[in-house]
Amino acid sequence: MVSAIAAGIQFGWALQLSLLTPYVQLISVPHQWASFIWLCDPLSGLVVQPIVGYYSDRCTSRFGRRRPFIVGGAFLVAIVVFLIGYAADIGVSTGDKIGVPRKPRAIAVFVFGF
Repeated sequence: MVSAIAAGIQFGWALQLSLLTPYVQLISVPHQWASFIWLCDPLSGLVVQPIVGYYSDRCTSRFGRRRPFIVGGAFLVAIVVFLIGYAADIGVSTGDKIGVPRKPRAIAVFVFGF
């Protein structure tokens, strides 16, 4: 079972690494900034993981110490995956012009979701 979970994680990483950079270029993120976007993930993990660990260690929920954080994290991940996937559409619906190379609202939604 542990191997099956690890295989799923590896499939997720492979898809993210192979498809996310072309999507970043599709919403017109400048090429030199694409590597900075990839830094968002480890930097946010550096900040968020110790905070979640601190609060989950002190959690006294009737559902356990970790379950509320797992459920909350899964809910947030579902929302941000939606934001990342539809960043271009959300950008257009909030004012980005179709056919214009620069899409600042789509980039902002993508970076926030990522």
